[in-house]
Amino acid sequence: MRLRGAKQAVLAVALVLVGCGDSDEPTDTSGATGAQGATGAATDITADEFLLKLLPAKELAIEAVVATAAACEGVKVEPSFVLVVSDAASKADPDAPLTEIVEAEC
Repeated sequence: MRLRGAKQAVLAVALVLVGCGDSDEPTDTSGATGAQGATGAATDITADEFLLKLLPAKELAIEAVVATAAACEGVKVEPSFVLVVSDAASKADPDAPLTEIVEAEC
């Protein structure tokens, strides 16, 4: 049960971090390269491993799955989607593949 509490704490911190910051500042995407190169490693992690990552790392992992999953065609990976997937992962079997969780939310 301590692990589940840790998962909930990570999710709570992620929610707080998403709510922080100045929303008037534009987001710089000039250095964004997409999910290229991370596809293999990111799609082979479990729900438990995913929940322990911080939001930016979670976003990259989700982008890698979305880029390869036919069920996710056209889905934009935004912070709100990352949080939806994070919530689903927190309720999933800790050994569930991230690919299944993301595809279910697409």
